[in-house]
Amino acid sequence: MFDVFISYAISDRDEAERLVSALRANNVSGWLDKADIAGGASIPSAVRAALKGSNVVVVLLSPSALRSEWVQFEIGAAEALGKKIVPVIVSGEHLEREFPDILKNRKWIDARHRSHKDVVRDLKLALE
Repeated sequence: MFDVFISYAISDRDEAERLVSALRANNVSGWLDKADIAGGASIPSAVRAALKGSNVVVVLLSPSALRSEWVQFEIGAAEALGKKIVPVIVSGEHLEREFPDILKNRKWIDARHRSHKDVVRDLKLALE
């Protein structure tokens, strides 16, 4: 079981990896596809299992993420599973105007010009 499932666009992988490292340093387990899917495993099955086993789904939002079919799939699956979804804006201007309907009325975290320490603090509050 993971505390946090990280949904992100491939172009935001470095940001996702830094965030998971910061979370793990704060005793919060984060699921990240690159590190947590075994070779030969079915990616959709592994993603669904990780979503089911997580407490919170953190969606790293950027212009690329809003165009990503995988990110949209993960947001929809999280909603269908009744998971708490926390949008985190990592890049882009006025991105909140382009949020999918599922995210429009959710409080989001702005990580664009903040330290990982501050973002992790906000995420830990979201886990409570």
